[in-house]
Amino acid sequence: MITRLTPIFALMMMCNLTYSQLTISEISYNPAESGTDSLEYIEVANTSNAPINVKDYKFSKGISFTFPDVVIAAGQHYLIVKNARAFKTVYNITAIDWSPTDPLSSTNTLTNGGEILEIQDNNAKVLVSFKYEAIAPWPGKVEGTDGNGKSIELCMLTSDPAVGSNWKASAKDLGFMHNAKQIYGTPGAANSITSCVVTPVTPDTIVEVSSFKFTPKDLVIKVGETVRWKNIGGGHNVNGKIETFPSNPEGFFSGAASSANWEYDFKFTKPGLYNYHCDPHSGQMKGTVTVLDPNPPVTYPVRTIAQMTTTNADGALDSLNKNCSLTGVVYGVNLRPAGLQFTIIDANNNGVGVFNAANNLGYTVKEGDKITVQGAVGQFNGFAQVTLTSVVKNSENNALVSRKTITSFTESDESSLVSINNLSFVDVAEWIGTGSGFNVNMTNGTSTFAIRIDNDVDAYALPVPTSGPFNVTGLVGQFDNTVPYSEGYQLLPRYIADFSPAGSTSNDDFIVNIMPNPTSDILEIKSIIQIDNVKIIDINGRIVQSLGQVTSIDMSNMTKGAYFVQFIQGDKIVTRRVWKM
Repeated sequence: MITRLTPIFALMMMCNLTYSQLTISEISYNPAESGTDSLEYIEVANTSNAPINVKDYKFSKGISFTFPDVVIAAGQHYLIVKNARAFKTVYNITAIDWSPTDPLSSTNTLTNGGEILEIQDNNAKVLVSFKYEAIAPWPGKVEGTDGNGKSIELCMLTSDPAVGSNWKASAKDLGFMHNAKQIYGTPGAANSITSCVVTPVTPDTIVEVSSFKFTPKDLVIKVGETVRWKNIGGGHNVNGKIETFPSNPEGFFSGAASSANWEYDFKFTKPGLYNYHCDPHSGQMKGTVTVLDPNPPVTYPVRTIAQMTTTNADGALDSLNKNCSLTGVVYGVNLRPAGLQFTIIDANNNGVGVFNAANNLGYTVKEGDKITVQGAVGQFNGFAQVTLTSVVKNSENNALVSRKTITSFTESDESSLVSINNLSFVDVAEWIGTGSGFNVNMTNGTSTFAIRIDNDVDAYALPVPTSGPFNVTGLVGQFDNTVPYSEGYQLLPRYIADFSPAGSTSNDDFIVNIMPNPTSDILEIKSIIQIDNVKIIDINGRIVQSLGQVTSIDMSNMTKGAYFVQFIQGDKIVTRRVWKM
């Protein structure tokens, strides 16, 4: 009796083995797209050593699809997709529709939250049946699936597809993005995941679940850290799903409540406040997780120049290394050819240096521009300057402030526009025109002042002015490398025209604006008082024209370049720089 039944039993086992060797090997149930998911796909694999003809096999649950007369070779993967045309466009892979009559229909589609997939053979025998899910132990958003661009793959084709931990996020980068997500998967090809071995996770924090409470109840962690909940008594779960707590940055869920000694891990990848509870005891079992970003975005609060340039008794900045956003008008020229170094001043003549060592940040320095800068406040040899990360030009040809007449240097005047009257050179031989710049000393007979001529200003390449004494205008700088920062002040003229003959003054009631600047032809002059004479001076200090009482200047026939225009009214002189295009 036993001998007669053994061959029949063996034949039955062979048939069952053949049927079990068809499996679902890869799923993309929520592709990286919005609206109707047209890029969903399911991959079926033959894990046997023999071909299988799948004619009239069908999906009896999940989707509606009957296989055509096709043979799946041993080890081969067979791909079906929601919309073959869309799939070809995005993936450049030819596949077969499972909804050929209406591939854009919202029906006959995979459910994002999970559902049963089942394949029957042509005799209605169930070959594969399991429910996929989007929550642990299945891969989810944290692993990059469920809308984030990765398919899920069966870790070994011979493993049980009904076990969630046997599915992993695909590790194959397909080399393109869709809907701003990098796409991973192996549709129609061998899976990238070949082992079900999981590297043990070491949690950063453990929360005990028991006695109707979470211990600790409220956590503060950093982005990228993993929390493990351990149930040590009672029928509980962890529910932080978006459906339950819509304000959570992302959802997490341990599954249905259970009294087993279960563990649940979740890696937090987004900063913010997360709420969660135990479903059966939601009134008393609540918890929070606050996730901090270890690298928060840099912010630049809006401040005034005056706020950021206050100093202590030693001359050190109160706002040292603090970020800020400042707005001011540009004065002078760029003193750093390979980067940026110039001054901005507000309407109250409060100024600050701005600096970037090697990058001009897309900005070309032009006096009169109103700009907004962002950066951190620093101090170089006592001199306050903002190390720039961005520059935005708001407008151009803005009126400059009236210069302040001073008789001594003070910290409060640093980076302000000032004038010192009746100055003569102590030694004209100090005007050397070499190096990165040079200092000359000038005196008013009582005090001596250091005048710094940078090699980026036009005065550097010109002869020493000889018709002194002068009223010298410029920006106050400092070069003091020891604390307290109370010395080393300098006056930095912007142009040769900042050396004006003494006896001519620039009073606050003599304000002149010119427009447009730069100009290609007519330069309009705007002044609240009548101008006696207008002189145009070239970059070498030569008078090109003397025009008398005019309200405009025709520069159409003049050579392109920079000029200085002097406006004279009695003993008052105002000088403006203009660019001829």
